[in-house]
Amino acid sequence: MYQVLVENSVLNNFFTVNMDPPTEKSQRQLDPKHASAIAGYILDNPDEYVLGTVIYAVDNECDFKASEIDERLGVLTIPFGTNLRSLDGQHRRQGLNEAIAQDAALGSDHTAVLIYVESDVDKRRQMFSDMNATPKVVAKALNVAFDQRDPFARVAMSVSRDHSLLAGKVDFESRQISTSSQKWYTVGAIHDVLKRLQVGPTGRVRNANQYSEDAIHDAGVRFFDALERGRAEYKQVSDGSTDIVSLRSQTILFSSTTLRAISGGVYEAEKRVGMPLSVEHLALRLAGVDFTPGASMWQESGFVSPGKSTPNARNQEVLSAIRRIATHLAA
Repeated sequence: MYQVLVENSVLNNFFTVNMDPPTEKSQRQLDPKHASAIAGYILDNPDEYVLGTVIYAVDNECDFKASEIDERLGVLTIPFGTNLRSLDGQHRRQGLNEAIAQDAALGSDHTAVLIYVESDVDKRRQMFSDMNATPKVVAKALNVAFDQRDPFARVAMSVSRDHSLLAGKVDFESRQISTSSQKWYTVGAIHDVLKRLQVGPTGRVRNANQYSEDAIHDAGVRFFDALERGRAEYKQVSDGSTDIVSLRSQTILFSSTTLRAISGGVYEAEKRVGMPLSVEHLALRLAGVDFTPGASMWQESGFVSPGKSTPNARNQEVLSAIRRIATHLAA
């Protein structure tokens, strides 16, 4: 195999994207939306973008001229007409193509390419399968914790560390909170709450940088102020009078799904009344909500299934719960 450093303009002109005939294909179908999202990322961060190594296979050995420094270092010449088969990174490759079309200066940057010598299509397909057999998805909490570009992530970190309700109670690494954990929520859940307070129940933010960081922060603080004042369960756990592990079977309040539903309900309630609701109003209305799993609000909406103690995270049930919470908060 050869590890090479290629100018993006060369990559663009000579390394194909998803053009193998069906009989030679050893990659998944190209998703144009995914590629365009990568292009957008590159264009938004032209001086700091980071792309993983792009992987190809060639049918035959290429001409390698070793350097005087080390026989393992040198110049690789790939003859014209050589079949270059994409094994991994076709979306990054297409994203670069689209980005260069809008900013030609990106063509002078370099991208790492790993080239395997393998002519057998079945072996190439096995290589693709092997590379994707044991992927480990990075927990959203860790992505949020490390993301310095996203204003929602920055506020999620500051609120999680500094707000009196959340300080010391947020997990910054896990995908979800285990039933035995002393933590209350993941920072990923706090991130989702902040987005729902700005855009509504879906939490779908297309361009995070168009939102004011101050506005995100203020809405988040107001939300958690209201929860802290309105729900006695938090104080009971904080002062040690109640154990959170046992409390989780009695209330859905410590579920991240519930937190997302409440924040969506706040957005919808404020939309109905046409103005932000005060901390005092939200705290008073939240104090009147029955968060036990068997409460009619959750059972009738399907948010909690009969006999269960945790909420359903499916969109239909969450949206149904959000509408009921909004009606209660707006009253």
